Amino acid sequence: MANYKNNVRRLVALVKSSITGEKLEFDGSFEENFKKIMNLAAFHEVAHLAASALNDNNLLKNEANIKIAKKYLYDASYRDTKNGYTLKTAENILSEGKIPFIALKGAVIKRFYPESWMRTSCDIDILVKEPDFKNALSLFKNNGFKLEGDLNFHDVSLLYDDTNLELHFSICENIKNIDAVLAKVWEYAEKKDGFEYAEEHDFFVFHHIAHMSYHFIAGGCGIRPFLDFWILRKANFFDPDAVKKLCEEAEISAFFDAAQKLTDVWFEGAEDSDVTVRMERYIMTGGAYGYFPNNAAAETIRKGGKIRQVLSILFPPYRNMRVLYPALNRKPLLLPFYYVYRVFEKAVGKDSGRAKEKLRIIKEQDSDFIKEVSSLMKELKLDTKSGGRK
Repeated sequence: MANYKNNVRRLVALVKSSITGEKLEFDGSFEENFKKIMNLAAFHEVAHLAASALNDNNLLKNEANIKIAKKYLYDASYRDTKNGYTLKTAENILSEGKIPFIALKGAVIKRFYPESWMRTSCDIDILVKEPDFKNALSLFKNNGFKLEGDLNFHDVSLLYDDTNLELHFSICENIKNIDAVLAKVWEYAEKKDGFEYAEEHDFFVFHHIAHMSYHFIAGGCGIRPFLDFWILRKANFFDPDAVKKLCEEAEISAFFDAAQKLTDVWFEGAEDSDVTVRMERYIMTGGAYGYFPNNAAAETIRKGGKIRQVLSILFPPYRNMRVLYPALNRKPLLLPFYYVYRVFEKAVGKDSGRAKEKLRIIKEQDSDFIKEVSSLMKELKLDTKSGGRK
């Protein structure tokens, strides 16, 4: 456990060094732990940052390790170039179609990194107003974007030149307390050029914190959102008091405070507290997207026990079923038949492998870990009962 803790802090030091240029020195044991640290970095989508710091600090001597690090750098640069091209293409399509839009998340945050490739994203997020959504979707499809899957709770996924674009008609997360504020996004939008809008700075950061809290409740959000938050703080991008006020309105101010404390520990050398230690443990085991054990523990807490969690997998509420099976929007009376279909799908159908793995994890969950996660959520005053989008 001590070695794991050391590797966590070494990874954080590498990530910080990649941003600040701060010189690092590690003892000889670093090369021995290279694969563990890089696997952890990849788990959190920051392997390219660790590789950049390793390269800048000349910390690698082994040729095989140097080759691995260079591959991470190449992949990040390639992904950034492709994402940038797709974003510009999407913005041009919406502008020519006279549809107001807002670029979200990483597309904005990357401007504050020393180099844009340092802020990788697995997809691009763009928001349009709900009445414009069908028209925007049609324009994208007519311009070579391919629909990937069904309409989600607040977006649809499109593929263009091997790049994913999530076209949003909402930024709500299906969590009542934060959605009450997130639903006001266009009230906090400022006009840029043509049909381009941007979230006002304070609202942008509130949205970032709210999205973090959603992922945190669902199983973890990884290192990267905390790094984003720290970089925005260092850039004086927002008014902390104004963001705190929005977080209070959304009932996530305790999480906002804790996020600031953890960024101070990781990137400013502040001393740990009980809550930062527990947050770090939960975040690091969850990875960038909430690893199954974390997700299962969070779901068990949310559903009120393992049996209820299993039932919720087989029989989710109608609001979720109509997203999973869009035909229910037109014919809600078919809900019982779709529940039968869902049980079949989970038992022997296309989703049976994943379902069986999830059921195994639920069965084998550590009760002490569930108690620890529950205690942490209460400490951070996060609403674990709202559910979130599916």
